[in-house]
Amino acid sequence: MPDSLTPRPDLLRVSYDDYRALPAIANSDLSRLRDALDGKLPRRDSGSGALSFGTAFHTALLEPDEYVAGQPGLNDTLIWWLVEGVQLNTELSRLLAGGLTERSAVFTEPVTDTLCKLRADLVVDLPGEPYTVIDFKTTLARDADHFRWQCAAYDYDRQAAFYTDALRADRFLLVGVQKVEPFGVFPLEVPADMLAEGRRKYMHLLRLLRAPATAPAYRAEAVRAAVERLSLGE
Repeated sequence: MPDSLTPRPDLLRVSYDDYRALPAIANSDLSRLRDALDGKLPRRDSGSGALSFGTAFHTALLEPDEYVAGQPGLNDTLIWWLVEGVQLNTELSRLLAGGLTERSAVFTEPVTDTLCKLRADLVVDLPGEPYTVIDFKTTLARDADHFRWQCAAYDYDRQAAFYTDALRADRFLLVGVQKVEPFGVFPLEVPADMLAEGRRKYMHLLRLLRAPATAPAYRAEAVRAAVERLSLGE
């Protein structure tokens, strides 16, 4: 973890396109490297221009004034129903009211000296309360226990650790929001053991970015290509 005396990076209010253009490594970039290491094909943009359900939900919840109804393939009623479900949770509603939404940050990871970036759904910095980062995930999980399993299986633990360490957060909440009946909401304060595993994951990938030649021989070409796509080189 970063030194406790290290100042937090500034929280930036920038558009998503400007955030994507920042020349730094994001958690999603680490996912691309993980895919290469696992032998999966590179992710491709569908090019359809269709807004994903998850993106639409995040907009409705975090930036409701920016939500555009009637997008192809989206059920506006369902999206707003899920938003209402989150807002009916008293604690989440309070945090949403007191927090900063869709804030970005640029920082240097100190161990690997890698310039990185993040974009947080919600950051809550209130007097007398723990500095809290919250990320909302639409999910098909059956219940809270299933969602907790997904957090490790889908590397949400890596994201939690990456953001927690960068922002020196006191706690990180992952909130699962069921997009099918019974439309439950599953807040999970990520525990220390899950953060430790997530930290192991992101540090392993950052080191691999810096030294792709250390990848297993049978994945070396795919890892090298992934690194080149991230414009880091060897």
